[in-house]
Amino acid sequence: MHKSRCLTLIMVWSWLIMSQTVPADDAPTVEAEQSAFRLADPNLKISMVASEPSVASPVAIAWDEFNRLYVVEMTDYPADGSGGQIKRLEDRDGDGIYEKFTLFAEKLAYPSGVLPWNGGILVTSAPDLIFLKDTDGDGKADQRQIILTGFGEGNQQLRVNSPTWGLDNWVYLANGRSGGAIRRPNDSPDKALNLARNDIRIRPATGEFQPIAGFSQFGLPRDDWGNRFPSWNTVPIRHVVMENKGQSSGQVAEILNMDDGGRLYSLTPAQQRFNGETVAFFNATCGPVINRDSRLGANYQGHAFVCEPLSSLIHHRQLQPSGPTFVAQRVEQGQEFLASAHPWFRPVNLSNGPDGSLYVVDFCRAWVEHPAFVPEKQRNSVDFREGHQRGRIWKIQSINSQKPEKIIIPGALETKALVELLEHPNSWYRDTAQRLIVERQDRKAIDPLRKISQKSTQATAVVQALWTLEALNAIDHVTLKSALNSNNENVREQAVRLINIGRPDFNKELETLANDSSIRVRLQVVVALANLKDKSEKELAALATIASRDADSPWIRSAVLEAIYQQPLIFLQVLMRRNPEWISNPSQMQSEFLEQVARNSVGKDLLNESTDLITLAANTKNQSVSIALVNGLLQSENSGQMARIKSNPESHKRLNDILDQAESMVKDEKREGWSRALALNVLANSRLEVARQFFIQMIKANEPIELQATCARLFLKVVDEKLLEEIFKNWNELSLATRRSVVTTVASSLKFAPGLVEAMAQNQLSAAEIDPASRNILRKLGDAVFQTRVANTLKDSPTSDRNELIRKYEPALSLSASTSNGKMLFEKNCQTCHSYRGKGARVGPELVSVAGKNKLDLLISILDPARDATPDGMGVIVLTKDGRTLSGLLVQENAAIIRLRRAEGLEDEVGRSEIEAIRSTGRSLMPEGLEQVLSHQDIADLIGFLRDLSGGQ
Repeated sequence: MHKSRCLTLIMVWSWLIMSQTVPADDAPTVEAEQSAFRLADPNLKISMVASEPSVASPVAIAWDEFNRLYVVEMTDYPADGSGGQIKRLEDRDGDGIYEKFTLFAEKLAYPSGVLPWNGGILVTSAPDLIFLKDTDGDGKADQRQIILTGFGEGNQQLRVNSPTWGLDNWVYLANGRSGGAIRRPNDSPDKALNLARNDIRIRPATGEFQPIAGFSQFGLPRDDWGNRFPSWNTVPIRHVVMENKGQSSGQVAEILNMDDGGRLYSLTPAQQRFNGETVAFFNATCGPVINRDSRLGANYQGHAFVCEPLSSLIHHRQLQPSGPTFVAQRVEQGQEFLASAHPWFRPVNLSNGPDGSLYVVDFCRAWVEHPAFVPEKQRNSVDFREGHQRGRIWKIQSINSQKPEKIIIPGALETKALVELLEHPNSWYRDTAQRLIVERQDRKAIDPLRKISQKSTQATAVVQALWTLEALNAIDHVTLKSALNSNNENVREQAVRLINIGRPDFNKELETLANDSSIRVRLQVVVALANLKDKSEKELAALATIASRDADSPWIRSAVLEAIYQQPLIFLQVLMRRNPEWISNPSQMQSEFLEQVARNSVGKDLLNESTDLITLAANTKNQSVSIALVNGLLQSENSGQMARIKSNPESHKRLNDILDQAESMVKDEKREGWSRALALNVLANSRLEVARQFFIQMIKANEPIELQATCARLFLKVVDEKLLEEIFKNWNELSLATRRSVVTTVASSLKFAPGLVEAMAQNQLSAAEIDPASRNILRKLGDAVFQTRVANTLKDSPTSDRNELIRKYEPALSLSASTSNGKMLFEKNCQTCHSYRGKGARVGPELVSVAGKNKLDLLISILDPARDATPDGMGVIVLTKDGRTLSGLLVQENAAIIRLRRAEGLEDEVGRSEIEAIRSTGRSLMPEGLEQVLSHQDIADLIGFLRDLSGGQ
């Protein structure tokens, strides 16, 4: 029998047995719940450490320096006016079970996270970050101080959360997706920071705070080296690669390996679902942790774990280095690290404890869905607070784990002993020791910290000693230089990070580290050099060394471009002089990098800089390099480049010679597609009529994909009405992807939309090829006469009453489905925006995140996409000063540009100066109107295909 089939039968048999022995509809006893657990690793065990009445509705935990466990209880979830609370638990006899509890604080509005600090605790309770402290020793907080306020009070699942002690001595907070206008309580509202799509960090002692890259939903774990890993309900782990303050877009890597389609393996019996959420895919992930301790075993060190409360399981990924970031690989195949057969197991958070075990926070409720996401008619059908008085804390460890010989109480130790704890194998002790030393600001710690940083054989101890010295303002040249020369790349990386926060006297060391063997170190060298305003040739040479080695890394390219922003032309000269081999035969990525640098090379001295860049390009022997530099120059933010160049006869002649080369390159079918696309690009920016002559051939399906993609990107720049007519006459010679790109581009242009409508009227293309999003835009363009013509051509309009439409199509749910036809329909109508198993464009959600819905909910999602749209999935419309109407998903926004992603994954980057108006549509990016191109049978087939992806769950 096939191996995967055997595994499936075993899992089904296990489920059948457990479903008979576990009363899934009833609240489980501790014993019943424990018996329903299934750990994939037989060398691990799980045990209870606290349960009701000691805990109720727990969502987060943390231990203070006296090993007392603080439990955040969101007993008021999802809607109750009494407020949540914090309990303090103690294990008096050291048996690992917390038998004593005290109500530390109450009447907190939906508290979501806790972190010990300064003898008390920091608690996230939107709209506030609160400091609570017991000053009289009765076990109850009598001091309550608001540190920050203004956090958004959205859905209780989507609020600020997870205060986390950072390696760099900042406290990090997850955004939660509700944002807010953040300020210190005594500051005036006009000083508030709009948190938007960022996470935030704070120094609670001073109230200083900063926006940071991330935008995590619930949980913000880090590893031993300070890497942060934001999470999302459908994306359990990402990685913050670049820590530029206040910038989120473009700084965070999607690291989840989806080779398995993101499939989850739940053991729970089928339960009523109000939103059609699937238990087969990531849907409610939260509370992630990077295991930094040894109690599970060395083979789990540095691995990522994440909760899935909807599916009653804990998922596990190994983080494998990939350039300056990671790839998160599934470990257990066909099963989960921990899964329960009882649906009341609701893991919502994870933590490493003082003993090194992995602790699981179990919300232990009948329901975790929020009524706000439940259809209104069903909101009163169940008690969504059922089980709110219950709660469990579990711990997972190796079956061979022994009770610690000695229990260490960090809060009772002198400073010297705290320094020694930095070499402890458990991260909790190291972090607690670091925090206490920083809080005490005891100068007696300096010498022993320097000793550890220079002599310890444990890289984690060295790194934490360095950052503790930083907090004491006590890092000397000798200590930092020793770290820069370490054999451990993680130590060297942290040493460069320390230089990066204001130590310009290490420039020579940075120049040497440009040749470091670790790409992570090299990335930090670039970031450190970026802080130098006027860089010497040696410093620019160091950046050139890294660029020449790592041009294929988008992270390195981005960092170098920022580092050389003030001196791009000088950098180019240094790069080309010092790297002749690289320049003589550049790769596609290297050519694109040169183009990006050249784009920023013309600043204040426009004429001389343009002339110098043309000279540099002309003296380069490789045509791709010359053309890349010229193309960058012609696309620079300063307009009128051609006129300036023409004013200098010698430069003009050199430019024409390069453009002649570009014409030859476009026609040369022996050249690689990317180099021909580069040549076409430069002609579009210089010899527009020549580019038009090439365009009609280059856009056809028999040309390299790079040329077709470039034509799609350059469409509005190159095409005129006459050329558009030619394209529609040759419509059948275009690839399907190119046709879609042309339609979405032309439909948004008031200038070209009439040509599209005329082509449909002449039967050059079918109205069925006009996707719903383009249909919606066409209906809003132009005057009443044009809109009437559009309506007559398309011959159908979206039904305004979506409820009536859904009722009309409900009979389709009982039809037999052809999954093969459904797959074809998906590829035609959905794959432009949704991906599955690595195929398709990533504009909307990964398909597997919605494919497990029941048939009716899938029908609603298809025909009424606005019903469950989230704020981050709303479309945006941009009107440009040259008459274009652009729409898409906002994926990047800063002071200079905005970037929209639309069908086929194509992106439009628009400068702020080009924008006439921008507004949110207030609706899902997925358009209404699919009923115009899908019959009842088509709907049945498409739903059948989607259901097949999830195994029909």
